[in-house]
This record gives sequence, structure tokens and C-alpha cells, in this order.
Amino acid sequence: MPTTTLSDIHQEIIQTHILPRLDGRSLSTTATVSSSLHALTSDHNLWSQISRSTWPSITHPRVDDVIYTFPGGHRSFFDDSFPSLTTEINHRDRYLSKSTLKQQPDCSSCNTCPSQLISAVDIRYQTDIIYSNVQFTDVTTEFLSSELQIKLNEDATSNGINLEVDELAGVDEETLSHLKESVTLNWILIDPTLKRAGNLSSIKPVTAKKDWVTNETILLYDTVLPGCDPNEMVLCRIHVVLGVGGQGLHVKEVMMKLIDVDSCWLRGREFLVITQGAILGESNVRRKVVDDDDRRKSRREFKEIRRQRKEFEEDKRENAIRMNYIGILVSFCFSLFFLSLMLQ
Repeated sequence: MPTTTLSDIHQEIIQTHILPRLDGRSLSTTATVSSSLHALTSDHNLWSQISRSTWPSITHPRVDDVIYTFPGGHRSFFDDSFPSLTTEINHRDRYLSKSTLKQQPDCSSCNTCPSQLISAVDIRYQTDIIYSNVQFTDVTTEFLSSELQIKLNEDATSNGINLEVDELAGVDEETLSHLKESVTLNWILIDPTLKRAGNLSSIKPVTAKKDWVTNETILLYDTVLPGCDPNEMVLCRIHVVLGVGGQGLHVKEVMMKLIDVDSCWLRGREFLVITQGAILGESNVRRKVVDDDDRRKSRREFKEIRRQRKEFEEDKRENAIRMNYIGILVSFCFSLFFLSLMLQ
């Protein structure tokens, strides 16, 4: 009995009935199998369809227009945005020896200075979209000089999470664990000038907790990135608040900020330098499909850097106090010596 190979299947059948059924990750893998499949998977409409179904927020007309300017259109956008941005941390010792004076990079440190940044944000509960929004952030003088906080506006597509939650008591521990595994978030930052994008989210929350005052649920998505100095590390934190009401939970607030190891918020100018470097894959930044182990490792390493930095600063303060006491003692001894000479 003759064997049927891939070459025996008509290209139109592959292109219209097989490839559109694949998700983006499978399609990328398929493109590496052979030159003919690579050609078939290069169809722009195919990648446009997959990108739109993966991130409904990019159907916004202005976002779609920007994606068309990417070198490979939606294919380039998908390659940029599907894997998360991750950082190989290997500069801790050098970092600890740095001066505590923070660098203040100006816009000339950027690869380019865009007039606007675009945030395309989609949140899923299991397989269902519960929140989809686009934020256009103007890169103004105020943005560059102020502490960064990108808070999404309320004009969003939003659906609730149909879970039984006590409106007075809030979620219980079992529900928190379930939400930590089931609520995924993609925050894709698009730089129209670079014609590049990057996913700044850890996809799954690294922490899920309840605010005991408001009974709201707080989900934190953390991604570690190199700072303005590649030897520094910063935390890109996305903060999602779920409120109780109606039939279960609903997205109440979505916000991003950058935090350094001293727990200080960074300014927009630093945000621009850091995110552009990450999007371009500089300073040990890679694009990778992360799993739970990757998330835990990244967060653990950042906390260890923070702990070491705190000890380093405490040692410096103790040494400064010790030297100050020695200086006072030496001055006192010299004063007594000169006083005794004067009394003779």
C-alpha cells in the first residue's frame, strides 16, 4: 500500500483547512519543518487571524495600522509578543559594588524617542477573555520626568468571572489558588518608532492575595528586566484588582509600574530606556515561553538581589557611623592634648 506524504496533499488544502486550525506556537514550529511549509506559513492573513484571536485588543484600528508597519507585519508582531521577555541574571556581585547614586539617563540614551507608546492588554480566565483594552501613552516631558504609572482607562471590553464569592468575606484560599492558575495576562508594549513589541507580563500571576480591608483580590504579574545600567535589575510589576459583585468577580483595575531593588518607582524616562532595551533583546534579555519554575526562579533571584543590596547598604551605614565615631574620638583626644599643652 503506497504511503501518503505531505507533498501528496494539495497546497490549498494545507493552507485553507490545516494551517488555520493551528495556534501560533504550533504554526511557528510547522514553519521550520520544510521550505514549502515555511512558504505556506508566511501568509500575512494567516498570522493576522492568529494574532487577533490570541490578543483581541490589537483589533483596535490604530493598533492594527501600526502592526502593518512591522517588517513582517503580524508575523513579526507575533514573534515579538508571544514569548515573554525574560532576563538571565548574572551580574549580582558587580551590581552590589556599584555606587548607590542612581544614574539619570536622558532621552539620548534611548534607541529612539517615540512620541507615543501603545499598551495592548488582554486578560483571560481559563480560555475566556474577561478583559481587553488598549492604552495610548504620550511620551511628553511630564511622562519622562514623573514616576511611571500606566493605569488603564475604564473604556475596556470586560466580562466577569463566574465564581461563587461571598461579597462580604471575599475569596477564600482555595479560590485564590485557583485564580493564580487560571487568570492569565498579556501586556504587550508596542513601540511604533522601533516597529517592535514585547510582552512585559509573567503571563500567570506570581502572587494572588486578598486585601483584607476591601475584600478585593489582587493579582501581581512580575517580570525582571535589566535597568538603565545593565548591572542593575528592576521589576516590571503589573497590578490587577478583581472586585466582587454581580455574578462573581470582575476586573476593577489594571496598572503597571517599574520598581528598583530599593523599592522605588522609576520615572518614565527610565522606563523608556529599559523597555526599549528589553524589546531589542539587549543585556541578556531573551524571549521565552515561561513556566511556573521560570517565574519562581526569576522572582527568587530578584528578591535575593534586593536582600543583598539591603545588607550592602546597612554595612555601608554601619561603617560610616563607625568612622564617624572614630573621627569624634580622635578629635576629642586632640582637643585634650592641646588643652593640656595650654594649661602647662
